[in-house]
Amino acid sequence: MGGPEISLAPKLEYRQKPIGEAGRPNVVCMCQPNSSSRGEIACAECRRLKIRCDRIVPCTTCVKRGCGALCPNGTIPPGEGSRFVLAATDHLHRKLARLEGRMRSLEDALAIVQANTSDRPHPLLVTPLEEVDDEPRFKPIQEDRFEDRSDSPADLVDGLGTLIMDERGSSRFFGPTGGSEVRRVTFSSRTLLQELDPSYLPPEINHYYQAFPFPPTGFRASPVQSMIESFLPSVERAIALCGTFLEHLSWMFNIVTRQHVVGELIPAVYKQSSDTYGPHDLALLLIVLGIGSLVDLTLEPYNLEAQHYYRLTRAAMSLQPVLAEQSMVTIKVLHLMSIYNGMSGKESNLEQSYTLLDLAGQVALRIGFHIDPSMWGIEGREAYDRRVYFWNLMAGVTWQSLVTGRPPALLISYVNCRIPSAEDESRYQAGEVPLGFGIWGFKASADCLIPVVRATLAAKPPEYSAVLDLDQKIRSFASPKPDDAKDERIAISMRNFVRAHYQDLILLFLHRGFFAQAMSENPQDPLRSKYGHSVTAAYASSCTVLSDIRGQFSKKPLLCGRIWRMWSYAFSAAIVVGTIAIRGSHLNLQPPAFHEFELTCETFRQAAEISNRAARAMVSNPLLSCVQNSHCLPANPANYA
Repeated sequence: MGGPEISLAPKLEYRQKPIGEAGRPNVVCMCQPNSSSRGEIACAECRRLKIRCDRIVPCTTCVKRGCGALCPNGTIPPGEGSRFVLAATDHLHRKLARLEGRMRSLEDALAIVQANTSDRPHPLLVTPLEEVDDEPRFKPIQEDRFEDRSDSPADLVDGLGTLIMDERGSSRFFGPTGGSEVRRVTFSSRTLLQELDPSYLPPEINHYYQAFPFPPTGFRASPVQSMIESFLPSVERAIALCGTFLEHLSWMFNIVTRQHVVGELIPAVYKQSSDTYGPHDLALLLIVLGIGSLVDLTLEPYNLEAQHYYRLTRAAMSLQPVLAEQSMVTIKVLHLMSIYNGMSGKESNLEQSYTLLDLAGQVALRIGFHIDPSMWGIEGREAYDRRVYFWNLMAGVTWQSLVTGRPPALLISYVNCRIPSAEDESRYQAGEVPLGFGIWGFKASADCLIPVVRATLAAKPPEYSAVLDLDQKIRSFASPKPDDAKDERIAISMRNFVRAHYQDLILLFLHRGFFAQAMSENPQDPLRSKYGHSVTAAYASSCTVLSDIRGQFSKKPLLCGRIWRMWSYAFSAAIVVGTIAIRGSHLNLQPPAFHEFELTCETFRQAAEISNRAARAMVSNPLLSCVQNSHCLPANPANYA
C-alpha cells in the first residue's frame, strides 16, 4: 500500500522527573505511543495550526517560526506574541533545570569515585567555583551599599554602663566593661562592602532565609532542602574549605572536628544518605564552608562565596524549627553563625552575633546541655565531646559578656558539667588538628574568667580588696607550656600566640573600669588614687596584649586581619595606652607610653588595608587621631576605657 508505514508499537521513553527528596533526579519509564518523535505524523504545533508538516524533526515550519525546540510534541501557548521564539522560554527553562540537575548529579558521582582513587581532582571538575561561562557566579549588588552611623545619640554613662537610645525609642545596653564596644559601634564611619545579590537563588530559598529562625508556612521542606543541596560546591572544594576552617580557626574554639565534618558529614550529604542527617546537619556543613571561605587566604576578605554559604545556612536552619526541634548540632550551628557575623565585616552584624550566641546558650539550657552527660548515662567519646563543646560554649558566652558588659546567658552556679580529664583529651584528640586551648583553657575559664565577669558586671560592685585578691589569683594561675616552636602549622602558632597573653587580657578587663575611675578622679597623679594598682596593672597588661598582637600580625598578617576579636581587644588596650600617653606621660611607666602608642597606631594603619575592623578603629575614634596629632584627651576617658 502507498504512503509511509505507521507503527502502532509503543515506544519506551525515559523522562527525568524533578529532583526528588534524596536530591537526585529520578528516571521513570513512560510506556506510551510516541510515533511523532520519529517524524511519522505531523508535529503537535502543525496540527494545532492545521498546516502541512514535512514530518522532519524539527520540522521546517517550526524552525521558521522559531519554536524548533518544541517540535515534535510541544506547542506554543496561545496569546499575544506567541508566534515568536520567546514564547518557548518556559519550556527551555524547565529543560535547562532538568539538565543542570542531571549534570550536578554526574559531577557529584564523578567526584566521589575520583576521591576513592586519587587525591587529585578529576580534570573535568577543576573549573573554578567563581567562574561559570567566564562570568562571576556570585555577583554583588550593583548599587553602593554604605553603612553610615553619623547620627549618634547622646550617651548616658554611669557606673552601671551605657544605654543608647534613638528618637524612635530603640535602645541598646552596654555594661561597664563594654565601653570600647559602644564607641566602636556608635562613631560615624562609612565602609563599602560588597553584598551578595541573591537573585540567582530560587525564591523558596530566599524565603526560608528571610523567615529564620522560624519555618515559613506554605512550603514543603523536602524540595527546598534538595534545592539547597544543589548549590553545594564539589566535594573536593568542600573538603578543602573544611580543612582551611580547621587549620585557621581551630586554635580559637573546639566546635567541630575533622572526623565529624570530613569523615562523617560530607560523605553523608554528598552520597545523599538522607536517613543519616537532617536539615541542621546540612546547615552545620554549610556554615563551616562559609567561615572557611572567610579565612581562605586565597580569596579576598568578606568575599561573596562566604555570603553564599551563609545564606544557604540560614535557609537550611529554617527547614527544621530551631525553637522546637533542637539538638547539640543546633547549638553548634547557632554558635558558628554568631562567629560568622562577627567576622563578616559588617558592623551592623555585631548585634546578630551577640543575639545568636545568646540563643545558642538558651538552647543549651533547654536540652540539658549544662548537666554532666554521665547523669544521662552517656559515657566514652560522646561524653567527652559534649563536655568539650559545653566548655567552649561557656568560654564564648563569657567573653561576649565581657565585651558587651551584659550578663551572661549561662550562669556557672547552675552548671555541673565536668571539665574533661587530661587522659580523655590525649585519648580522643589523637589525629585531630589542635583544637582550642585544651584542658588549660577550660580551667582558666572556670577559675579566672568567670570570676572576673561576676566582679565587673555585678549590680553592686565588690570591694576593691576582693578585686586585688582576684588579681593575685589570676597571676598565680599556671601558664601552659608552649607548643613546639618548630611546628610551623598555623593552628599551633596562633594557639601559642593567644595563650601567651590570655591572662593579661583577663587582667585588662578586670582593671579597665578602675583604671578609668582613677584617671578621672586624680588626672594629675592617678597612681596616688586608691585604684592606683589598677592603673599600673591595666597599662602593663595592655602593653603585653599589644606587643603580642604586633608580633603575630607581622608573622601572619592576612589571617590576623580577618580575626575580628583580635582588633577589638587591641582597640581596648590601645585606649588604655593612649590615655597614659596623653594624660600620664609624667608617670614614668615602662615601656614609654607615647612610643608604645605610636607602634600601635602603625599596626592599625597596616591592618586597616586588609581588615575592616581595624579600618573602623582608625577613622572613627577621636582618641587615636588625638594622640597622633598630639591633641588633648576627650573630656571623659571613662567613656573609652
